[in-house]
Parts: sequence; structure tokens; C-alpha cells
Amino acid sequence: MLANRKLILAHFWLAFAVFGVALTLGAWQMFIRSPIGTWLSNPELYYRSLTAHGTVMGYVFPTLVAMGFGYAISESALEQRLVGVRWAWAGFWLIVAGSVMAVIPIALGRASVLYTFYPPLIGNVFYYIGVVLVVVGSWIWVALMSINLRVWRKAHPGAAVPLAMFANVAGSYLWAWTALGAALELLLQIIPVAAGLKATIDAGLARVFFSWTLHAIVYFWLMPTYIAYYTIVPRAIGGRVYSDTMARISFILFLVVAMPIGMHHTFADPQVGAGFKFIHSAFTALVALPTLLTVFTICASVEIAARLRGGRGMFGWIRALPWDNPMMLALAFSFVMLGFGGAGGLINMSYQLDASIHNSRSPMICGRISPAASSSISA
Repeated sequence: MLANRKLILAHFWLAFAVFGVALTLGAWQMFIRSPIGTWLSNPELYYRSLTAHGTVMGYVFPTLVAMGFGYAISESALEQRLVGVRWAWAGFWLIVAGSVMAVIPIALGRASVLYTFYPPLIGNVFYYIGVVLVVVGSWIWVALMSINLRVWRKAHPGAAVPLAMFANVAGSYLWAWTALGAALELLLQIIPVAAGLKATIDAGLARVFFSWTLHAIVYFWLMPTYIAYYTIVPRAIGGRVYSDTMARISFILFLVVAMPIGMHHTFADPQVGAGFKFIHSAFTALVALPTLLTVFTICASVEIAARLRGGRGMFGWIRALPWDNPMMLALAFSFVMLGFGGAGGLINMSYQLDASIHNSRSPMICGRISPAASSSISA
């Protein structure tokens, strides 16, 4: 039984509340870009909604899900009450305050800079401060995950850390690294310009800082899903994890491989050397390794469950799977989407193919700029 259900549910309820808003905005954006929605086309409103949608989906929603999921894992996997509950609530309310502070200037048309906020496009200073508050609130969660693990290890010397908590802490470390790049960009470059303390900005350096975040944040989004793959799915369908060791290696690889790579997001940027880009492209390919390990391990775990249910033959065991179980269907569909996403990622990280197929690497090819955003450009 979870001792802090209110704390955990508060994170999930807020996450899905803002997700509902972002989902509505996303549907509206699709509609106005279609032939039947041309009469609603308004560039100013479109870029406001696009910024709000991206900010919520990129930062607020996945962070709240990871935090709520992390607190639940800490209590259920470690079988101990969460240490630092007051700090956890403080982090939650910081995210609430930051989200409100960021949304207001977006709604007023003062921060139509999209979730990437690439300079020299500059929005209202309170938008950026709001994003920083969200990050600071999430860092409290990072600290609490480490503290709770340390308390558990003191009480269980020599015992193996439960897989769910092992992966949870790995995810928190990945987020700490991920958010640091954007935080440095905001604190050292964008906020001083937005607040009028500086008149110039190094747009190239800012993009390098953001690419630090832009790469690893994708794997931070995936972490709760992978934790569910390894710890929830086998139990839900009546099996077990094929290899606990392989699962732990996968999460370690995410930290080792995903954290230091990010320059492949600046393939079209002249301030980054071609050799450095090629090195990052080559090392980015290694990120596929933990994903392939995960796919193999989960498929093997599913096969174990099917054979325990009486499945026979090379492919006959597939029919024995509990397809009437929503968890089984969710797993199957998520694996299909993971395959498409992984294949697309391997193409986009290619130093040779990226310029041909991907149109968002350079600020020169990002599409239209709204009138309000254009007026806020600072050299």
C-alpha cells in the first residue's frame, strides 16, 4: 500500500490535465493546417498554441509522470515510506507555479518562441523563469530518489537494489543531466537578454546548450515506459523477466551512451565542426543498443509467459498470449510504435541523410515566424 497516494496522484492528475489541454491544442493545429480549416488560419494564435503545446508535452507532462511514477516506485519497490515528503510537495508546487508563469505570457502572445526557444528569437522573461521553476522542482525529485535509495541501502546492506528502483534512479540521473543544458542556456544567455540586462546573445552557443538537452530528453521520456516493460508487463501477463542483469545493463547503457551525445542536433549549424558532428553521429548509433536489448528481453519475457500458459511450437506460443488483457495489447502496439520511432531516429542521426530528410535542424529552415515573435528578435 502506498503511504503517499495523494502526492503521487496529484502529479498524475496534473499531468493528464495539462495533457488534455495540449492534446486539444495539437488537434486544433492539425485542423487549421488542413484544407477545411483555412478560414481559422491565424499565424499569431497558431504560434501561441504551438508554443504552449510543445512546452507542456516536452517539459511539464513527461516530468510530472516521471516524478509521480518515481515516488510510487520508491514506496512500492523499496517497501518503505517516502523520505522527504514535504520536499516532494515543494517540488510539485514549484512545477505548478512555473507552469502558470510560463503559460500566461504564451497566452498573451509575448512568448511565441516554441518549446525549443531558439535565439535570437526572444520571448517574455517570465516564460523562461517559469520553465526554470519547472526544472528546479524536478531536481528536488532527483535528489529525493537518491536519498531514498541511500536510506534503503543502509537498512539492507549487501542486498540487490530492486530493478524498478534501480531503473528509476537511473532515469532521475538522466533527467538531471538532460535539464542542465537548457538550464544553462536560459540562466546564462536567454534570461539576461529577455530581462534587458544584455543586448546581445550568442545564438550558436545557445543551440549547443539546447542540443545537450534535446538529445537526452527523448530517453528521459522513454524511461517510465521501459520501467513498465521490465517490471509491470511480465507480471500482468503471468511471466517473469527473462534477464534481470540484461535489464540493468540496458539502463546503465542509457546513462553511458545517451548522456554525452547531442551535437547531431546541430548538423546544419556552422559553429560546430564537421569532425565533431561526425563523431557524435557515430556514437549516437550506439544508443540503439539498449533499445535492442530491451526489445529482446521483453520479447523473451513475453514468450516465457506464453509457454507457461501452454503455448507450443516456434510461433504457436503467440496464440497463447492473453490478447484480451489491455496490458498485452498496449505492449504490442507500443512495440510497433517503438520500431517506427527507432528506425526514424537512426535515419535522422545519420550525418549524410539528415540534411535531406529532416527539416528542423537549422533555425534557417524552421518555417514561418509569427509577427509577435518577429518583433521580439534581439541581435
